[in-house]
Amino acid sequence: MKKILCILAVLLLVPAVFCAGAAEEEDWTKAPVITKAYEQSVGKIYIEWEGNAPLYQVFVDGNKVADTPFNHQILNAGKGTHSIIVYPVYVTDIDSDTKFNINLDAFGLGGGNITLDLATLGLDPKEFTPGNPSRTLEIDYKPNQIMNARPERLSAVTDSQNRVVLSFEDPYVADEYLLTIKRGSNMSYVTFNTKGEAEKELISENGSMVSLILDPEFLRSHECFVPEIDGEYRFTVQFRKYATDFTTGEKEGSVVSDSKVSAELVYRLAPLWKTAPVITFASQTADGQLTVAWDHEDYGTGVEYAVMKINKVLGIATGEERLGSTKGHEFVVRDLNNGGYCINIVPTLKGEKGSYSADANIEIKNEWVLAPTLSCEQLNGNQVRLTWKAPGNIEKYHITVYRGDNASLLRFVDLDFGKYAEFDVEAAEGDMEYIYTYDEPTDPENGIRLKFEIYGARSTTSGGEQHSAVSGKTIIIK
Repeated sequence: MKKILCILAVLLLVPAVFCAGAAEEEDWTKAPVITKAYEQSVGKIYIEWEGNAPLYQVFVDGNKVADTPFNHQILNAGKGTHSIIVYPVYVTDIDSDTKFNINLDAFGLGGGNITLDLATLGLDPKEFTPGNPSRTLEIDYKPNQIMNARPERLSAVTDSQNRVVLSFEDPYVADEYLLTIKRGSNMSYVTFNTKGEAEKELISENGSMVSLILDPEFLRSHECFVPEIDGEYRFTVQFRKYATDFTTGEKEGSVVSDSKVSAELVYRLAPLWKTAPVITFASQTADGQLTVAWDHEDYGTGVEYAVMKINKVLGIATGEERLGSTKGHEFVVRDLNNGGYCINIVPTLKGEKGSYSADANIEIKNEWVLAPTLSCEQLNGNQVRLTWKAPGNIEKYHITVYRGDNASLLRFVDLDFGKYAEFDVEAAEGDMEYIYTYDEPTDPENGIRLKFEIYGARSTTSGGEQHSAVSGKTIIIK
């Protein structure tokens, strides 16, 4: 029993014996210098440091998160402020295979030599000696939003040199734009670097809107095929943003975060004059009249603009009607009846049409189209006073008089009326009055029934005539 106790005592002394030769202060003890720290992906921070220790321990917010023999580490981090410290560590390794021999005679126990395996006893035959810690790196981590972003509001036009100008919204201020160009089954990629020397004349900004000029020379230099006139192409855009080094605040160009890819934009490259005009004004400007104005550059080609009325049923185009054309950028359409009008502007050159503008929907509401509100009042004798209110833009009123027999049985279904007289009355805006005289004797017992119908009329610029709705009134005179 005494021999066993002595062996246990020897085992307890073994770590102290093998660790007694602790390393003297050497180069490894110097404080590591953190040289890089940046977001590698969402919730992952990459750090790198300089130092000569065989092992390092990394602490985040006071908690040890890693033991590493390398001079770099990827750390987990949530949004917010974090403190990072790196410690150099020296390791004294007692025996790499954890086995060693003990001479029991040397301890006066007798029995010769025995072999022990510390691992079987749960003992770690190593000693960790820390050196000087690095300076604390404080970072305010916010996950890069560009990783969940997607370019939006893509549009394309052709410039005066027949180059495609691709525009989209970028509220994230990306460092690069990765553009994909597809034609049929062929596909090309090209990257626009916002700080690139070759791109400085090809990138422009207007608020959050960014425009890229697809210059043929630039595209060829990047082994990308060039969009050609009358070809149909599909474009997508992806944002790319460099990581920011927390130690210097500068961009780390070797680490790039990508956004999601935009939806495809389909664009047919057309000569500049064929690009769609942009309607800037469209409204009713007088009774029966609408005015439409637009922007478009024809670059001296002599383009004319056709003003088209698009007929629709339940929102689906069923046909179109040409209302007129002009070489200017404004057009007035007159003599329109009440209703909705869908207007497009189309550039034309030598019988060939360009792209239609976007729809301009205008509602025409004319007061003169409404039926006059007619009142009838019998005066002395066979006279009837007709009164109504006249809006502007009416030139005359047409009145028709129908006579009916008040003794007839057909009077109950208004089938006994026959046309008796009709005439025009010159219009004057405001309250109107007309005295009508019935020239024939009336039946003093039954009287005579008279029905008056009235509508307004006006001349059109084409020489025709437009009518308002018709109203009527019946009166019995005796």
